[in-house]
Amino acid sequence: MSKPELAQRISEDLSQGNIESIREALSNVHPSEIASILQNFDPDDHTKILEALDNETASEVILELDPEQREDILEDFDADKIADIADEMDSDDAADLLGELPEQTAQSVLDKMDPEEAKDVKPLLKYPEDTAGGIMQTELVKVSQNSTVRDTINWIRLIADEVEDFQLVFVTDNQDKLLGQISLTKLILATASTNVTAIMEPIEVTTTPYIDQEEVVKIFQKYDILSLPVVDSSGVLLGRITADDVLDVLSEEASEDLFQMAGVGDSLHPIYTPTRTRILLRAPWLLLTLIGELFIAFIIVYAFQPTLEKVAILAAFMPAIMATGGNVGLQTTTIIIRSLGMGTINVKQMFKLVISEMKVGLSLGLICGIIAALIGALISYNQPEVTRLALAVFIAMVSATLATSFIGVAAPLVLHKLDFDPAAASGPFLTMFNDIFGSVFYLFIAMLIL
Repeated sequence: MSKPELAQRISEDLSQGNIESIREALSNVHPSEIASILQNFDPDDHTKILEALDNETASEVILELDPEQREDILEDFDADKIADIADEMDSDDAADLLGELPEQTAQSVLDKMDPEEAKDVKPLLKYPEDTAGGIMQTELVKVSQNSTVRDTINWIRLIADEVEDFQLVFVTDNQDKLLGQISLTKLILATASTNVTAIMEPIEVTTTPYIDQEEVVKIFQKYDILSLPVVDSSGVLLGRITADDVLDVLSEEASEDLFQMAGVGDSLHPIYTPTRTRILLRAPWLLLTLIGELFIAFIIVYAFQPTLEKVAILAAFMPAIMATGGNVGLQTTTIIIRSLGMGTINVKQMFKLVISEMKVGLSLGLICGIIAALIGALISYNQPEVTRLALAVFIAMVSATLATSFIGVAAPLVLHKLDFDPAAASGPFLTMFNDIFGSVFYLFIAMLIL
């Protein structure tokens, strides 16, 4: 059954109050597809559809939803229902879910959860959500250094339902300190009576719970691993971070950077984020840009009006100069932010990066400047100032691309050095600087030449 047909069937079942039919229709549909189907319905129907699902499926669907949409749905569930759903989640996902709830509600849900599940979730609630502790899960396979291969396999069989998708068995001492790890392949091929310490491998890399999640992503990329153990300052094993957690972080960080570069500053949903919240988050950046642009207008009117009146065609080239400089700056900033995120550059390389990007900016400025100057000359060929106009356009174009190339490199690196999000260097800041420099410098050059 296609997605539109399935949505139509569910819509009919909702109108008839046929919950069992909804459950049957969605029984073999992947949770991510169900989450997608929910977008076809009004928010009031989302709760009804989720209540038709079993708790395990509902928990997986909820994890696929946008945070604002998830928050909206959870408001309609009582603590018992949320606890049933959280019981079906991995500890890290359950901790994230509780972290999105009001403190009193979260505590009520925690009290109603299965004691064993709650025991795994509670330690995770103390870590900030954007740290290694915030994305780790406590479900893992660990055995004592005194265990044999036979003991380990029996233990895995015993807890198989509690720990999913594991590739490594961690070996700890009597104080729970991490000693090594064993791949499933080595475990299966080893003799049953062999002690685990004889086949374990040294841990290549570990992390501590308060490390930023972006650093965790870099560890996964650098060491090409599928699971990362999290230990405390004494080396005691606390949990593990899996590759699927890292994929979620990558998606989250990419979305965050896109919002920052657009000057929004936070994750916004066009439907579920309240209108007032969206206005409050977007208005300051727009007002900042507006003030900058009005400042440009003030300078142009009071400082360059005679020049514009003398050669009116100058105004026609201002948008082209500002747009070209802005695009060069945005390209540069995007490259730098991406490289910082990947860990392929650092602040110590600022001088080399500035020189390298300014070479590119100069080359692009020369190419665009020559083309713009030639077009300017063709448009105003019958005017006596044609040569000086073309020269002003050329110099302004080259200067604008050089300046925005410099800002495009320096701003993200400086912000990164000061522990601010470098993505904030784009959007309004870069646009405002480019417009101020591009227009004002262009008219200043034109005033001197003409």
